[in-house]
Amino acid sequence: MKVVEIVDGSCGFSTRIAAHLEDSVQVGITVSSECDAVAKWGGEIGRIDWRECLGPRPFESHLWQSAMETLRHRSCPVLAGVLRAIEAEVGAAKPARILIRFLSRETADRKPDSRRGNKKTPDENG
Repeated sequence: MKVVEIVDGSCGFSTRIAAHLEDSVQVGITVSSECDAVAKWGGEIGRIDWRECLGPRPFESHLWQSAMETLRHRSCPVLAGVLRAIEAEVGAAKPARILIRFLSRETADRKPDSRRGNKKTPDENG
């Protein structure tokens, strides 16, 4: 089982997502969130066929369609968090920290450095 936590600085809500492989194609998803819309969406997901949401047409999957109908913001990071948890659980991605942050004018011109902000903490699973 892979568990991710998302803390959205814009809205201030925290969400925890657990993905566990139930058989070769079904992944169970559990979502716990302070956001009512995310909590509602999480209750609708349940079990999914990971090949649909990670395949060639992810926008047609139930996961994606239900997110677009239920989540209040198209840029809500929770959908990406669910997808990353699924990828890590099925072995398609490493369980590593992901960081999205706004840069100041002073730091925006610097060359991107993948070594900054990607250090694992002892409590991170994987």
